[in-house]
Amino acid sequence: MPKGFDRATAVICTIAILNTMGLGLIMPVMPELLAGFQGGSIARAAAIGGYLSLVFAAMQFVFSPILGALSDRYGRRPVLLGSLALASADYLMMAMAPYLWMIFVGRMLSGASSATLSVANAYLADRSSKEDRTKFFGYVGAVAGIGFVMGPFIGGLLGTYGPRAPFYVASALSLVALVGTMLFVKESLPAERRRPITWRIVNPLGPLLSPVQGVSLALSAVYFFDALAGFVFPAVWAYFGAARYGWNSTTIGVSFGIIGICFVLTQAVILGPVAKRIGNLNVAALGLSLGVAGFLTLVWLQSGLFALILLPIFSFRAIVGIAIVGESSAQVDPDRQGELQGTFASLGALAALVSFPMMTQLFASQLSNGGSANTWHSGAPFLLAAGLGGLALLLLFVTVKLGPATKGGKQLKRRSKALIPPSRLRRSAARSR
Repeated sequence: MPKGFDRATAVICTIAILNTMGLGLIMPVMPELLAGFQGGSIARAAAIGGYLSLVFAAMQFVFSPILGALSDRYGRRPVLLGSLALASADYLMMAMAPYLWMIFVGRMLSGASSATLSVANAYLADRSSKEDRTKFFGYVGAVAGIGFVMGPFIGGLLGTYGPRAPFYVASALSLVALVGTMLFVKESLPAERRRPITWRIVNPLGPLLSPVQGVSLALSAVYFFDALAGFVFPAVWAYFGAARYGWNSTTIGVSFGIIGICFVLTQAVILGPVAKRIGNLNVAALGLSLGVAGFLTLVWLQSGLFALILLPIFSFRAIVGIAIVGESSAQVDPDRQGELQGTFASLGALAALVSFPMMTQLFASQLSNGGSANTWHSGAPFLLAAGLGGLALLLLFVTVKLGPATKGGKQLKRRSKALIPPSRLRRSAARSR
């Protein structure tokens, strides 16, 4: 098992960069592209953007556990290849789409094939120890941040050539990632560790009805509510910036780039060492607290410049989900890592399924009903996100009071007690021995 950043890890991280660059490229131009179908109205564009996100999330919700189960049965490499091939074809179709319904079809295909990052995490989980998984997940999250630095910035510049230009480049990047996977990625899951596919595993409601054995239900709930809050950024940030601050596609791209830089710094530099020192769930609690403060600030903040300056604080909350996945991965058997990643991807898709239309319709309704872009009305989605983040933080502290988890009939000390200082836990363990 790798102790550090080896060649295979570098290849997977490169794939993650190219994949997230493709996603990030199209974000700055979506308001302009959709407004072109809606007579130039930002409010109507935001509403359509919410519906697009809804169909994306619905397909992701249905297919995430299926793709995770397929990676446990047939290996990580075939699923990576299939999802990247479909993504490349999908971006190309949307680049040439003359009708809005074709954009909807494209987003459905994107959702169905969006297993790349979860399968990449499963690949790294195959090759790392329980103690190092959070660090390796942080690597993927960090390079995904690099993709979001480069993607929106480049997408904003490409937007000067028209709102469709970034889609062509996104298709090309997915194709490059596909070729790189074919040439350099070898299968990480041995045949003896593969497992059959059952209905319980591929059922989209599986995360709610039958979670992976050993994973805390409370942590799954924290992950879900944090995701509900966090999707406010991809849902309305571009429209919010255009409406309140008058940003064009280039400035929107720069703002997403700043967020991506913060992802890189927090996940690659801060997350691993801090999680080892204070525990994954202490890191999650810190991220949730800063996120709530950031959301509340955005509700009333009138300066676009200050919004850009404060983005590092707002975006620190992005490490919450990674810390929870890292905590949960340490509690799951090696042959269930794909199922675990598929489960969290499914929970994230379910959160997106609820959050995107909720946030975009709230934003559109506030502006359409006479609310001013310069008042709290345009910031209403961030007010809602603050409430959801506060609920996730409350649930995280409640997990400390829960009884011990069980696995295979044996009791385990629940790692959510990382909210208690690690030194106190070590002294308690020593006394019990």
